[in-house]
Amino acid sequence: PGVPPETIPAGADVSVRMAPPVFGRGLMEMVPDATIIALEDPNDVDGDGISGRVNWVQPADFVPSIMVGSGPGLAVGRFGLKANVSSLLQQIVGAYRDDMGITTDFQPEESLHPLVGDLALHDIAPDPEVPGTEVLDVLMYIRTLSVPQRGELTDQVQRGDVLFGQIGCASCHVPNMKTGPSAIPSLNLVDAPLYSDMLLHDMGEGLADHRADGSANGFEWRTVPLMGLRLAADNLGGVVHYLHDGRTSDLAEAIVMHGGEAQASRDRFAALSAEEKEAVLAFLLSL
Repeated sequence: PGVPPETIPAGADVSVRMAPPVFGRGLMEMVPDATIIALEDPNDVDGDGISGRVNWVQPADFVPSIMVGSGPGLAVGRFGLKANVSSLLQQIVGAYRDDMGITTDFQPEESLHPLVGDLALHDIAPDPEVPGTEVLDVLMYIRTLSVPQRGELTDQVQRGDVLFGQIGCASCHVPNMKTGPSAIPSLNLVDAPLYSDMLLHDMGEGLADHRADGSANGFEWRTVPLMGLRLAADNLGGVVHYLHDGRTSDLAEAIVMHGGEAQASRDRFAALSAEEKEAVLAFLLSL
């Protein structure tokens, strides 16, 4: 109280983002690159209007070669709202430093020291503040957070599942992929019910943030995983917020706001009967 809020400098790139959930990220990490690449269709060869593509990104040099998303060379981006991070370790280390201001053995320097007059603003704690062993413990914790169990599979939910595929939503929100080999039994060669292809898609002007991220442009977003969608309100204090910026709490409205490559599916949803729309929503809220 009494402290003026931070102001955004004129001309700064701004993109409002909702923090994503962290369960199921171990499954996302262990889906083989080849599986994701096989879903690409950047030139829309099949003519369905969907042209998803991989965001090829430069891995952080601290990611060990034995981990998914390491170098040398570019790697398949799979984490972040624009798939601009290739490894779960890099995502966590970046969150420590850039979101919370905590340095680690992996990134031991503060992200920035803004100047006020001749003084650099930074904390007085010696760097690095968190040892690498603690970061790896957090990595293991997030890797093994399971996908929440499905809700009740009523007749309405099963009807909605069929309609979800028929109107084309499953073309990007791919219901299931398989993980590759892993030393962690719960991640080893198992189903990954992500409801995402982890590819970039142009979502049209309505959802554009006009901010590039890696090779992703201002119209592109990685397909949001829908797993655990039914618990979104519980995770957000009782009021759910949908889309990358949380602009709506109405799931049907969030669907109708899809554009670009999703326009045809959006139009098919809009053309459904009221009963059919309710079935699709019931299906989504069972995930």
